Formats: sequence, structure tokens, C-alpha cells
Amino acid sequence: MAPFRIISFDGGGIRGALSTRILKRLCEKYPELLNKTSLFAGTSTGALIALTLASGKDSEFIDTLYNYENIKTIFTPAHFNPFRPKYSNKNLKHMLSSVFTENLTIGELPKYVFVPAFNVTGYTANSWQSVFFNNLTKGELSNAKVIDVALASSAAPTYFPSHKNFIDGGVIDNSPSASSMISTLKILKPKHRLSDFRVLSIGTGQTLDSIKNSTSTWGALQWALYPTTKLQLPLVSILLMNGIPLADMYCQELIGMNYHRINPLLNDEVPIDDYKKVPFLKTAVDNLDLSDCYRYIENYFFK
Repeated sequence: MAPFRIISFDGGGIRGALSTRILKRLCEKYPELLNKTSLFAGTSTGALIALTLASGKDSEFIDTLYNYENIKTIFTPAHFNPFRPKYSNKNLKHMLSSVFTENLTIGELPKYVFVPAFNVTGYTANSWQSVFFNNLTKGELSNAKVIDVALASSAAPTYFPSHKNFIDGGVIDNSPSASSMISTLKILKPKHRLSDFRVLSIGTGQTLDSIKNSTSTWGALQWALYPTTKLQLPLVSILLMNGIPLADMYCQELIGMNYHRINPLLNDEVPIDDYKKVPFLKTAVDNLDLSDCYRYIENYFFK
């Protein structure tokens, strides 16, 4: 069977600027990388990246899109009111409209794409459910509009308003490397087997998060909002990031050396809405040793 190549992008808000710069560097060394990729997967900010690439845009375009001014516009103004989202999604919608036409569906994209989101009322059922938008087959999911899918997957609770009853896909799958591979295997079987898959997972940077305070007496308020801790929204932060090690473990177990993850350790805390850290993220990648990733691409991804 021919190899089925997936590039997967994590969620992480403004930290998507790190992912796009990694991709740009990889494509500078391997100009054929995107053309050889079968499917782009992404959650939240990673969904924006994956959808843009699936539409045919190149790494230079997406890295430029994730510049300081654009990200600042999306994450301003901030509303410090516990009874409403911190940000409007108006500016995000405007940016998406500059990339995609209003009625473009994911089924019309030239490349396969896979985007997790979570519907709080029920999309095809009478209870809340995980929804994995994709164009691997024709149907209701592939008829979804690209802009709606992007807004749905990136609607991080407390940060952005829900979109058509969807919230951020990161609450169920912030690193869709394993889920995109398993879904492809299920939908396209028997056309592909596990041995056909090559998966490159690009993260948004690791930070050594922890809660130093004693949590033994915490109630609903402290878990939801605790400004004196490093993670000011503890439960939201945990929900959006805790699934990544599990996806990594699944991929390693299922396809071994045909899987590679790049997710550099950051020496500074980077909240998902701190647009001032965009230059720091870009510089961190410019100085990053990518030799392990180069070896993977040459010896496994392209094989």
C-alpha cells in the first residue's frame, strides 16, 4: 500500500505561532513536504493551521498569518467579566474570512482534513458529544463550512464564545494525531493498514505546568478561577492540555518509528492568550535544533 502521511497540529492559542514556524523551517528544507502529506489534522489553533494547509496555502502563508499584529487583533480587547467570554470572536471571524470564502465547505478542500470539536447540545444525538469534522468521506460532516469548523474547534471555554453549540476540540482531543489516524483507518479500510501510516505531530511548546498550592480544600470557584496560581484557570488549562501525552503514547505503540513528535520545551511561561509572546515563540524555533525531525522525515515520513 502507498504511505498515508499525516501532519497533526496541537491546540494552544497564540502558541500556534510556534507550530507554524516549525512547519516553515521544515518546508524550507523539504519543499515537497506539504504536497506529499495526505491529511492535515488540527485542534483549536491547530484546526486553523490544518484547514489553511488543506485549502492549498503554503507554510510561508500560514507562518505570516500567525504574526504578532494578527494575533494581537484576535486577542483584544479583553473583557474581565466572569459572566461573559474574555474575548469576542469577531476579529477571529474577520481573519478567517480573509483566508476562506464564506460558503466553502471542508468537502471542497483539495486535501484531507480532520478537526475535533465538542457539541454541548448534541450534533447527531440527544446529548453532548465529540464531533470529528473530516472530508474523508462525503456526508454531513464534510458539508460543514470551513469557517464554522474553525470557529467551533477554537471556541475555548471562558476565552471565546461557543459557536453553534460547539466548544474547543481540546476538551476531548488536543493532539489529534492518534484520532486522525484511527479514523482514517476505519473510514478508508481496507484501502490502508496501520503499517501505511506516517504521522508527524507538531506541538505548541511544552511548559512545566503545576499547581503549587494545596488543592485539598478547593471547591468549584478555586478550580474554575484562581488568580494567585500560575494557572489562573486551573480546570480549563488541565482540560485543554491533559490529553496530549495519551495521544503520543497511542501513536508510539501503534506505529512505532513511523511516528514522530516535535514539541520543544519552552523556558518561559506562555499563556494561550498572551500575544506579546509571539516574537519569543518565533525566535525559540529559529534557534531550535531540528536534526531529529529531519532524520525522521528522510528515513520514515518520505519512505
